[in-house]
Amino acid sequence: MTTSTKYNTSLASALVLSLQAGLLAHQSGAGTHRTSLIIQRTAKALGAARVEVIISSTNIGATIEWGEQRETGFRKAPHMGANFALLTSLNQWLVDLEQGDADPAHAQHALDEIAKRPIHYPRWLITTLVGLSCGAFAALFGGDIAAILITTFGATLGMAVRFYLVLRHFKPSVFATAASFVALLSVGLLRHLTDTPEAALAASVLFLIPGVPLINGASDLLNANYLNGMVRFAMSAVIIFGIAVGVSLALRILGI
Repeated sequence: MTTSTKYNTSLASALVLSLQAGLLAHQSGAGTHRTSLIIQRTAKALGAARVEVIISSTNIGATIEWGEQRETGFRKAPHMGANFALLTSLNQWLVDLEQGDADPAHAQHALDEIAKRPIHYPRWLITTLVGLSCGAFAALFGGDIAAILITTFGATLGMAVRFYLVLRHFKPSVFATAASFVALLSVGLLRHLTDTPEAALAASVLFLIPGVPLINGASDLLNANYLNGMVRFAMSAVIIFGIAVGVSLALRILGI
């Protein structure tokens, strides 16, 4: 088996490490272009002469070459949500590898530690802060103090429902429908407390807008990754459709 002269590591080991880094990036909200660059830079830092990468919405693969030898591998890459803290750590890990500050063994250990690193903030805090952010949107929309408070309350309940369903592996269309329904219904039932109910109702479901998939979809299209870009837009459309269904059901019950 051919080995890299820079780190004296096998192509198979370089491939495994490169795919692991790419998998973490892909599952943490990185766009197709960024994930591809991470795989290529990792493999070349380990001594690969040439790297070919293929990335779909649920799979990543790479072929790396050194001399006349080549290795190919694929990994399943289900979507896991956005984790920008992990992406930042992964970028620093890659810089250390390229600068020679970490040999393959240490790089593998460091990458495993990054993968096992827990989310920095507890779910209850994230849920509360998401509710407050929607309350802030209500303020931007011209809502009064009561509108801000009931928006915060409704969005917090909706985010709690979203977390509950996501952790039980429900599809985006389901959790978007349920979360938007709960959020809007909660705000609608309390709308008599405010003089600006429209602002509260409009802001209560904004936490469900799929910002990261939309941004990555646009980035993929601009980088000529047309298939992945359309897949991300399609996933965003499913979530937006779920929001629309949940909002429609809540408004029908409220008689608005």
